[in-house]
Amino acid sequence: MLIDFEEKLRGKNILITGGLGFIGSNLALKLVSLNLKKIVLVDSCIKNLGSNLANVYDIKEKVEIYSGEEWDLRNKEKIKLLIKDADIIFNLAGSVSHIGSKEDPLFDFELNLKSHLQFLEACKECMKEGKKNLKIIYSGTRDQYGKVREEHLPVNEEYLIHEATDPQGINKNATEFFHFWYANHFKFDVVSLRLTNTYGPRHIMTDAGQGVLNWFIRQAMDNQTLELWGGGEQLRDFNFVDDVVEAMLMVAVSEKANNQAYNLGSFIKKSGLYGQIGNNVLSVGDVAKLVVRIAGNGKFVEIPYPADRKPLEPGHFYADASKIYNEIGWEPKTSIEQGIKNTIEFYKENKKKYWQ
Repeated sequence: MLIDFEEKLRGKNILITGGLGFIGSNLALKLVSLNLKKIVLVDSCIKNLGSNLANVYDIKEKVEIYSGEEWDLRNKEKIKLLIKDADIIFNLAGSVSHIGSKEDPLFDFELNLKSHLQFLEACKECMKEGKKNLKIIYSGTRDQYGKVREEHLPVNEEYLIHEATDPQGINKNATEFFHFWYANHFKFDVVSLRLTNTYGPRHIMTDAGQGVLNWFIRQAMDNQTLELWGGGEQLRDFNFVDDVVEAMLMVAVSEKANNQAYNLGSFIKKSGLYGQIGNNVLSVGDVAKLVVRIAGNGKFVEIPYPADRKPLEPGHFYADASKIYNEIGWEPKTSIEQGIKNTIEFYKENKKKYWQ
């Protein structure tokens, strides 16, 4: 399904929260290539959460950037100034650290729930004051599903949570519900995309807790040892960031997507039958071995689970992305091999900007 993003987005004002982060900056780069009228990035630049001005250096003259503590989503009056002019908001702000949410649940609550309630209150006030149109694309997470029984894989959007793994998943799930509640009561549109293991260029590369595949890539490039906890047998699905950006744009311009939640993943039901698990669904161990082979550096070792990480392990997980494929036409295009190659090439050229 081919979609003319430029035509459908022409004349729209775009706002990206978390715009200096990993996915936000890749999205901004794609939007700039579409020659849109106005693209606004806002980011509070909280330390160690992934914001990096280097991410948008090449487009800084083509976007408006509002950064720093005063532009935190919890500063409702400031954020409201940006919402007033926005037609489409990609709400990507927050933390994705599982271990961080366990160590400091209150901080995770502030970032992944409270700040978004303040943001939604600002949206509500703008609508009450006469704003005509607003659409929000919210970045959810596979962690919303918690621990999933193996017989329930692949997980579809109707899966009922049996056991949460960490506060991040709890807060992100509540925030998704709040987005839909506010949209229903105050007459704007929302789409939630539940992301799973997104990797690629412009990712934070200084913290293992922010994403296993990118961390493996850093370790391999530095000729270090990749640790496979529990033998690395757990199945995961991985999405290259360009594919995630495409999904965001597709739902942004689709009326059919309004007020829907969609899984992103690489397991899709076609022609009435489930296909085989694709090459973007791999064990963590196989991913590590692939990274080492493509990088030509590093090695891996199997070790028991660290005591503090075992409770956070959800077991096997991969999402059923049939709904977004059938309704919107999205499916991942980038193989895991090509995505890893692209990511390594980017960091070879930009290592000084991310190895800090």
